[in-house]
Amino acid sequence: MQTTLNIETKEIIHEGKPPSDWSIILTNGKYSALILYNGTGQSFHEHPTFNSIIKWIPKVNSQLGRFVYVKDIETDENWCLNLPSNYKFNLWKVHFGIGYLKIETMKEQILGEITYFVPIDKDLEYWIIKIKNKSGRKKHFKIFSAVELSLGNLHPSILDPYAYELFVRTWVKDKTLYATKTFWIDKIKERANKSWDKIVFFASDPPPESFDSLKSAFIGDGTIELPQAVKEGWCFESIANGREAIFAFQHDVEIENEEEKEILISLGILNERTKPDAKIEIAKNDFAKTSSYITHELIEKGIKVQTPDDVVNIFVNNWNKYQNWICFNLHRYPASNYVAGFDLVGYRDALQSILGILPINHRICKERLIYLFKFQFKNGNTCHSFNPIDNYAEISNQSDDPLWLCITMFEYLKETGDLEILKHEVNYYDSDEKNSIYLHLKKAIDFVLGLRGKHGLVLLRGGDWNDALNFAGIQNIGESTLASMILLYTLNEWIKLNEFLKIDVEDYKAERDKLKDSINEHCYEEYKKLDNAGWFIRAITDDGEKIGSYFSKEGKIYLEPQVWAVISDACDKERKINCLKSVIKFLESTYGFLLLDPAYTKVDEKLGIITRFLAGEKENGSFFIHANSWAIIALSMLKDEFKEKAFEIYSKLIPLRFMNDKRYKAEPFVYPQYICGKDSPHFGEASFTWLTSSSAWMFKAFYEYICGIRPDYEGIRIERPVFPANWNEVTVDRVFRNCIYKFKFKQTGEFSIEFEGRKLSTQTLPSCGCGGAHEVEIFF
Repeated sequence: MQTTLNIETKEIIHEGKPPSDWSIILTNGKYSALILYNGTGQSFHEHPTFNSIIKWIPKVNSQLGRFVYVKDIETDENWCLNLPSNYKFNLWKVHFGIGYLKIETMKEQILGEITYFVPIDKDLEYWIIKIKNKSGRKKHFKIFSAVELSLGNLHPSILDPYAYELFVRTWVKDKTLYATKTFWIDKIKERANKSWDKIVFFASDPPPESFDSLKSAFIGDGTIELPQAVKEGWCFESIANGREAIFAFQHDVEIENEEEKEILISLGILNERTKPDAKIEIAKNDFAKTSSYITHELIEKGIKVQTPDDVVNIFVNNWNKYQNWICFNLHRYPASNYVAGFDLVGYRDALQSILGILPINHRICKERLIYLFKFQFKNGNTCHSFNPIDNYAEISNQSDDPLWLCITMFEYLKETGDLEILKHEVNYYDSDEKNSIYLHLKKAIDFVLGLRGKHGLVLLRGGDWNDALNFAGIQNIGESTLASMILLYTLNEWIKLNEFLKIDVEDYKAERDKLKDSINEHCYEEYKKLDNAGWFIRAITDDGEKIGSYFSKEGKIYLEPQVWAVISDACDKERKINCLKSVIKFLESTYGFLLLDPAYTKVDEKLGIITRFLAGEKENGSFFIHANSWAIIALSMLKDEFKEKAFEIYSKLIPLRFMNDKRYKAEPFVYPQYICGKDSPHFGEASFTWLTSSSAWMFKAFYEYICGIRPDYEGIRIERPVFPANWNEVTVDRVFRNCIYKFKFKQTGEFSIEFEGRKLSTQTLPSCGCGGAHEVEIFF
C-alpha cells in the first residue's frame, strides 16, 4: 500500500484501500460533492442538509455511493470498480487530483476507470467510465451505475426514513431519471408546508438499456456489494414513489480486444444553467474548462512561490490554495467525511476562510464580507452561527466572535486599499436601520469592551476561540486571557486604521492601555521551581479558579495565550521570549506544539467538554494545527531569538510530509484540524481534514511571516524572511493592488531591499496601482 506524489500533475496516488476514508471535495460554489476514495460520499446544492442529493452517512456503509458494477457475460463474473476490499483486483489505484478523483482498476485483463468531477459552470457531477479490453478476445459486458438519494432535507431522510420516503417521487422520461420530494423544510424555526423546489436528474451517454429507481428492486436478494440486478444482468425498470429512491442504469457494452469504450453519467439539479443532455464530448470539454479555471483562477493567480523544496512548492502553490477554496465555498458547514452536515455555519469560520482567498480573489472576499456584516446585531454583537438558506442566525455567547469580523475587515483593507468600503451601509440582523461598515466595526469593538469582568479582562462566557471551554464562564463571571488578547490585537489594529484615516481615537488608546495592564497584572505567572519559566494563564473560571496555571492539576499550560501575547503585543519583549521558551520546553513534541499539557484525564464539569474528550484528542491536548499556525507567526515575529524555529514547525506540519506515515492515517494532501497528542492512544493520527481554518492560517503564516511579505495600509511591508539556512534563493510572485511584484530573495547574511535596482531605506513598498510588474530583490 504505497502513496506517491506525481510532481507533474500534483496528484496523490494511493494503491489499494487507504488507511482511512480519504476524500476529495469538489465544488463550483453551487454544486458540491464529497467523494471518498471509493466513490461514496454526499452531494448537495448550496447547502448539505437542506438541499442534499446523495444519501450518505459517515462510517455507515449501507448506501449505494456512485458505484459502477461490471458483469462479464462470457464468464458470468461480477465485480464493482469501487470496492477494492470486496473483489480481488490485479490493480486498484485511486488518484486524488485538484478538482477530481479517479479510480483505476485491472481485473482479469480488463481495465476499468472512473473519473468524478464537478464542472465549474453547471450544477451537476460527471462520472466518466472507461472500460478497456486487454483479454486477447472480444468481450461483452453489462455495466451498471447506481447511487442512493436523499432529496432535500438530509437529516430526516436518515433519522425518520420510512416517513420521509412517502414524499419521494421519481419518474423516467426519454431514458433520463428524475426525482424530487413533495415535502421540504426550508426554514429552521418555522413549520413547513411546501414541496422541495428542486428536481434531480440522472442521465447518460449512451442512453441506458434499462433502469431502476427503487432500491429494494435493484438490490433484491443481493447486497450493496453485489445487487440482484447485477447478478441477473438487467434492471427492473422500477419506480420509487413513496419508497427508498436510487438512480441506477444498465448499459450493454461489446468491446474488441485492445478497444476502449466510454460511458458518461451525469447527476445534477435541473435549472436554467443545467440540463440533462449528457454527452461524452461535452463532459470532456467541461473537464478541460474546469481544469483551466482552477489553474488560472486559483493555482496561478495572486501569489506563487518557488523554493528549493519541491514539497513546499507543490503544497503551497496547489493543495493549500485548493483547500482554501473549498473552505471558502463550503463555509465550514461542516460537510466532510467526518460529518454528514449541519444546518448552521460557524460565523467565525466563515470569516476566517476569507483570509485564505484574499490574496487570490479579493472581489469575492468583498462580497462575502459585506454579506457577513448582515449578521451583526444592533448592540454590536454578532451571531455565532447562521444558515445561508433562510438567513436564520443564533446570537453569539462567545466574546471573540465580533472581533473576527473586525480582524477580517482590517485584513481586507490592507490587501486592497479599498477604504471606500468603510462608507458602505449595511443593516443589522435585528434592525432595518443601516450604518456604515466603519460604525459596524466600532460597535463590535465597543460591545466587547463592555464584556469585561472584575479583573478588567474579557468575559469567557460560553467559550472563546476554544469552544470546548464551554462551562468555565457560563455564569458571565469567568474571564478569558485569550479573548482579552484578541481584543487587544483588535484595538491595536483599530487605532492603526484610524491613525491612517487621521481620526482621533484617544479613548481607544486609553482602553488599550488599561486592558494591557490587566492582562499583565492578572494573567502572567513566573515559577521559581521551573527556573523562573513563565507563561500566561488561559482563563479564570466563574468561581475564581485559574485555568492553565502551573498549580492546575491538569492543563497546566496552554498554547494560545503564549503565542497571542506576541501577536497582540500584550507584554514586554522579555515576557514574550519567556512565553515562547515555555511553549518550546513544555508543549513541543513530535508534530509541533500541543494545545495544552498535560491533557485532562478527569471530567471537570466546571470547565466543560474539553475535559470530556479523550486525552490527547481535539482541544484536550492534541497538536491543534490552527493554534500551531499562530505559534509560527509568533516565532517569526521574534526571529532574532528563535532563528529557524518558525520554519521548522511549519515544515514538519506540511501534510505531504506524511504520505507514508503509518500513524498519520488521514489524507496527506490537506490540513487536518488536529493530530492526536502524546496522551492519546492514537498518537500521531490526524483527524477532521478539509474544512478547517488551519488551511487559511497556515497559508497566511507562510507568505506573510516566513516569507515576510505583509500587506499594510500604506503598501507591502517587507520583513526579513525566516527561511532555512540551506535556502539560498527563493522567488515569490505577488499580485497586489493591480501590480505584479516579483520578489527574489538572496541569502547574503545582511538584510536589505532593492526596488528595481535601487536600494530602499524603508521596508514598505508604497502602492502605485500602475498595473505593471516590479522587480524586488530582498537580501537576507
